[in-house]
Amino acid sequence: MTSFHRPVVIAFVAFCGVLTLVFAAQPIEKNLGSGNSYHLFTKALHVNDSGVVEIPSRFKWSVETCVAGFDLQGNPIADSRVMLRLYDPNKNFTAISAQMDLETAEKLQRELADIIAKKRQNPSYQYRPQLYDPSLIPIGEVKGVDKNGQLLIELHPKTAK
Repeated sequence: MTSFHRPVVIAFVAFCGVLTLVFAAQPIEKNLGSGNSYHLFTKALHVNDSGVVEIPSRFKWSVETCVAGFDLQGNPIADSRVMLRLYDPNKNFTAISAQMDLETAEKLQRELADIIAKKRQNPSYQYRPQLYDPSLIPIGEVKGVDKNGQLLIELHPKTAK
């Protein structure tokens, strides 16, 4: 009976060792990709009737470096990403987390620094980026109201610009 248990134990230990090496190995460039991921956790937040998530003023921003994992000695494996987090310090809750590669973080830093500098020079400075393609917004004409109170709109085909 003892001779049967020994090979099983050795195989199990070897299997666990291989799994540890595979998952604790340095991340390869192929797996990192752009390194950008964004998560919004709204379950614990209040959503108003318009569908807008209301973030309480007690929430704080945090910028931190990321860790890809830990090696066999328990040391953190370096990662080339940055995490931006909006969190509630009173309830130990993260509402938004955004992991980004260094290029994205540098672009965000440059744009934010530029906006802050312009706003300090001129408090009435406004910056509104064009977030949406105007050609995707439907164009129509109101034709009236039907007997059920529904608004009738005739959509026009898009015109080339």
